[in-house]
Amino acid sequence: MWRRRTTFMRQVLVALDTVVSVAAYLAALFLRGRLAALDPRGGPVAQAIADAVEAMGGLPPISNTQDYYWMLLWLIPVWALSLQVCRTGDLRLSLGRVTTRYARAVVLGIGLFILLAFLFKLDFLARTVAVLLAGTQFVALVSARFLVKGAERWWRRRDDDGHRVIIVGSSAQAVEFARLLSERAPIRLKLLGYVSVPGEAGIPEARPLLGYVGSLDTILDRVAVDEVAFAVPGKQPEAFKEAIAACDERGVDVLVTLPPQVPLTAKMEIANVTGFSMPMLGLRRTPTDQFPLALKRGLDLFGGLVGLVIATPVLLLAAIAIRLDSPGPILFRQVRAGRNGRRFTMYKFRSMVIDAEARKAELLANNEMGGPVFKMKRDPRITRVGRFLRKTSVDELPQLFNVLKGDMSLVGPRPPLPSEVEAYEPWQRRRLSVKPGLTGLWQVSGRNQIDFDEWMQMDLHYIDHWSLMLDLKIILKTIPAVLLQRGSS
Repeated sequence: MWRRRTTFMRQVLVALDTVVSVAAYLAALFLRGRLAALDPRGGPVAQAIADAVEAMGGLPPISNTQDYYWMLLWLIPVWALSLQVCRTGDLRLSLGRVTTRYARAVVLGIGLFILLAFLFKLDFLARTVAVLLAGTQFVALVSARFLVKGAERWWRRRDDDGHRVIIVGSSAQAVEFARLLSERAPIRLKLLGYVSVPGEAGIPEARPLLGYVGSLDTILDRVAVDEVAFAVPGKQPEAFKEAIAACDERGVDVLVTLPPQVPLTAKMEIANVTGFSMPMLGLRRTPTDQFPLALKRGLDLFGGLVGLVIATPVLLLAAIAIRLDSPGPILFRQVRAGRNGRRFTMYKFRSMVIDAEARKAELLANNEMGGPVFKMKRDPRITRVGRFLRKTSVDELPQLFNVLKGDMSLVGPRPPLPSEVEAYEPWQRRRLSVKPGLTGLWQVSGRNQIDFDEWMQMDLHYIDHWSLMLDLKIILKTIPAVLLQRGSS
């Protein structure tokens, strides 16, 4: 129950922050109007402010206030999106950490605000409104969270019965689990005590000790309990079948550890298949939140279109240079392995001679990269123009069409050749569990200067820690990496 409340509280916090942002926007408009109408004869402070405003060119009064109010219809979803992306809706965060996330959310929101103004030619928007909005929104968000955290502390100090929990297990892990549960739960938890498990190395800190797991039914009949948490990692749930049944019979919530063979980083969910009466446990090692994944696809479409528009002159020049430099097609088409091994045709500008694949066998002894990938700094198959295209990463630009088609994403592991996948070790195949990307951690971390196993570990780290903010960071890091030609060859 309390875990569902955690999700609800995060949604409430994002909604509250959005309301606070609306209030900050109205306050920014009010301040802008007061500054424009400020009378310098109002005293030394008013005179100083008026002089500063005059030095910046003055502030004409806003005559189209109604247009600014209509802008709220655009800004409310923008703020909700930026707050969601920056993960501000976590009440467990310290004020310092949430302040940093608010700063990111404000910058992202203002950036999207300016982008909307540019795309839709909203000429009535004043730059001073954007500046005042950034300041008032940041101060308002931090102040509101300070009040919310104060109210939370007051609520926790109340003499309230709380959510009553028993911990099955008396080991050091069980005690640490109980401590974290008490600190991080969004509601007041009341730890009733511990229940020992046969063969377990209990510690003195597991107090009060209410009994052993075989007598859990008696304990539940004697004490009012809301939830029993089985903090016994490494043991099969079947070992506690009777104890779990005792909780079920009495309507007491249960939290159990999964069997030891279940991967620790897997994302789990209970699946109820329509028409099939047996509940099933679903395990995923890939991102599961549909809203952020939908935003990722939206970012791919937007970034792909904008990228193609901006890069059109470069694409045309590259095509002409390739045609003049060597015989053969302008584009190089190659079958690559996509998500979960799906095969697709990837596009690149041709940077090698037309018989490059036939000549690869004679160069294998010069491979400078471990694993199944072939990399050679002074590859004789690369043309003069091709070497420049690779050095500047211009040869990768046609993959924006793959992004728009949905075969690739802007950010993700690089798509391997099917022959390379066949040589993968089992743990390396998990990098195929998400869409391949145009750029990724490997590209912004040294590329060809990194060995194959480290490259694979980077891809798995990206999958396990994916977020939309991580994608944005990688995209921003890709720009200087490409311009400075770091790690490319």
